Amino acid sequence: MRILIVEDERPTAEDIKFLVEQILDKDITSIHIETTLDNAMFYLKEKPIDVLLLDLNLNAKDGFNLLKQAVSQSFHTIVISANINRAIEAFEYGVLDFIPKPYNIERLKAAFIRLKSNHALNGHAIKYLSIKKGLEIKVIPIEEVSYFKSANIYAELHLKDERIVIYDKPLIKLFPLLPSNYCRIHKSYIINLEKIDSIQTLGGGKYRALLKSGESIPISRNRIKLLKNIGI
Repeated sequence: MRILIVEDERPTAEDIKFLVEQILDKDITSIHIETTLDNAMFYLKEKPIDVLLLDLNLNAKDGFNLLKQAVSQSFHTIVISANINRAIEAFEYGVLDFIPKPYNIERLKAAFIRLKSNHALNGHAIKYLSIKKGLEIKVIPIEEVSYFKSANIYAELHLKDERIVIYDKPLIKLFPLLPSNYCRIHKSYIINLEKIDSIQTLGGGKYRALLKSGESIPISRNRIKLLKNIGI
């Protein structure tokens, strides 16, 4: 697991690093500290990461600016901040967890347990998604999802029973974690291939997937060949 800690107080950053090393041990591939927003932005442009541990007050600069710049990148964020009044705003950015300061190892451990169990960073496809709704967390089996639709920094889950549920991560973060029967057929759609009934050719290089439910989903030109190659 590749981890970036962004914290403007070096002693605090080193303490977080020490605790994370105790929690993850051999699961860590790399762990790096940046103490300024600008340096963190540069690091993210140069190095891929799996997890960002982010303070919100970075020498009077807003840590959320880092998420705005990196919204399309595929990593999970855990905010560690004394600004608990910004927790709701943090979840609107799709962060995995908000840990208030002063933190402790048990609270950090709980965040990483959630990350591992819900987002399968061990390389195996996830079987469930945890959906936060108010104070409740609902667990939805992946097999219940007919397709995912982009909703900016979120994703819409379109379920077999025709319900639509909002998930707090964009498609780019979801797709690498899904089973092999899910295919990104369009920049705004990931579809369960088992739900496709037929492919419709509209002319002018346009195609649509007709689902067994009767719904119709657009297919990008550069994805139609892939679908044909796998026998759809």
